[in-house]
Amino acid sequence: MIKRLALFFTALLVFSTITTVRAQSFRIEDLKNLFGKGNPLKLTGGFSANSVLNEGNEAMGRDPWAYYLNGNINLNLFGQINLPFSFSLTNSGGSYKLPSSPNRLSIHPSYKWITGHIGDVSMTFSPYTLNGHIFTGAGVELTPDGWEFAALYGRFQKAVEYDDARPAFLPTYKRMGYGFKVGRIKEKYQAVVNIFSAKDKVSSLPVPPDSLGITPMENLTGSISFMYKPVKFIEISGEYGLSLLTLDMRSPDDDRNGVLGLWPGGNMSSATYHAFKAQLNYVGENNRFGIGYERIDPGYQTLGAYYFADDLENITVNAYQSLWNKKLSISLSVGYEHDDLEKSKASASSRVVGSANIIAVFSERVNANLSYTNFQTYTNVRSNFELINQENSLDRLDTLNFVQLSQSANLGLNIVTKKDETREHNLNITLSYQDAANKQGGVYHPGSITEMINTGASYSWTFLESGLSLNGAVNLNNSKILNGNTLTWGPTLGASSPLFKKKVNLSGSLSYNTGSLEGIKQNEVFMCRINSSYSPIQRHFITLVYNFRRLSVPDRPATNNSILTVGYAMSF
Repeated sequence: MIKRLALFFTALLVFSTITTVRAQSFRIEDLKNLFGKGNPLKLTGGFSANSVLNEGNEAMGRDPWAYYLNGNINLNLFGQINLPFSFSLTNSGGSYKLPSSPNRLSIHPSYKWITGHIGDVSMTFSPYTLNGHIFTGAGVELTPDGWEFAALYGRFQKAVEYDDARPAFLPTYKRMGYGFKVGRIKEKYQAVVNIFSAKDKVSSLPVPPDSLGITPMENLTGSISFMYKPVKFIEISGEYGLSLLTLDMRSPDDDRNGVLGLWPGGNMSSATYHAFKAQLNYVGENNRFGIGYERIDPGYQTLGAYYFADDLENITVNAYQSLWNKKLSISLSVGYEHDDLEKSKASASSRVVGSANIIAVFSERVNANLSYTNFQTYTNVRSNFELINQENSLDRLDTLNFVQLSQSANLGLNIVTKKDETREHNLNITLSYQDAANKQGGVYHPGSITEMINTGASYSWTFLESGLSLNGAVNLNNSKILNGNTLTWGPTLGASSPLFKKKVNLSGSLSYNTGSLEGIKQNEVFMCRINSSYSPIQRHFITLVYNFRRLSVPDRPATNNSILTVGYAMSF
């Protein structure tokens, strides 16, 4: 047994360096099942060959005949390592791919409530501290009953010097980081504390790239989160995050008050940032209600994440109610958000987001869905003189206030008109409306209003015993863009059916649509599609697809094009 385990780990390390595997997760308890049970080597793959014929006066620039050969093979070792091979060959050329060394490698072994992370990995403590940043090192997560522990250490950024030949690639200092998290998790309450620290190595770059605005940084950040259920239906949760950030470690020291005065990494370039969010939820049997608040300081960031949303304050309210034994469900959500918390930006913006959704089940055969959303952004652009003079009495011109409006509504209705042991008939109706506009100084901009209406109705007949399905539909689109009104509509007929004990599947459709601009006809399009597939034996398919398209435009010759595709595919 020991020899087998040694052989497995040796093979794992060797093949990990020559394959495209980027991450391997396995449970140590299951290692004993890798040997002596089943085949340690598994080969899978597939092959396809297609021939395409193009004909018609619309096929300009296309080859009249083209072929495509594609194949892939994958060798799986012990269910953990994959060796993929693939090739592609066409009348315009060919290519192939072989297993190659990965640029990142990670291993995630686990045993019961212990999980390890080794190599190029990422971990998450909190949205305000460490959040998915990739590092090269090691980490561990422990989840014994009622507890959470996590710790990590590694390189978050490697040293990269400036290269004149590649000016787009910015230099970076070597950055090392560590962190830990401790949490108590119970059904009625939770409390989690995490701390993360990262620091650049000043000597990792012989030539400091100060001219590019890149300086060695240091960061200490942490957060405290909680959840408490005082009664059965009430849940209170929140999180507070703090980030101490030094923009240039070489800046001279300075006597700082507060938290920065206690942090050894603080100097004249250091700053303190705060983030806070809270949520109150009521969860009943047939209804829910929640209200949330979040505030993030301007400039908030840490060295444990790639991106942060900062300088914002938002309030959200959501509610849900079901009625009449859940035959009617109503969901509502409203949110308000604004930036420029310190009143220092040249422009400030705020937005209101609202949505509503209603689901009605009238009977087993009739149901409907109605939804509405709106998005509104308000921007106030201040003049430079307002920022310079800071006069409260300075008039703010309405022409510097911009409002962007966007809203959409959707309606869906599904009716089973007939259903028995042999037949089923369905009617489906959809309607959607969308619009967007810019308003300045209380006046909508000419050409800034966009409206779009989509509607469609379809009816289907399904014969349950034979599998034959017939369908018909009518669709309409009306769009108003840049003061131009475009109308497109047309019907579609289709059918599909399995044949010869479901070894053959045949389907086809006919469609016609016409478009007009400001009431003037622009085009007509006729489409014919036929699809067929035959499976003589399992995992082998022969396909035949035919498409015909005819386009008519006023004052121009009509164009048409036919495409015939014959193909074969198999998998193993």
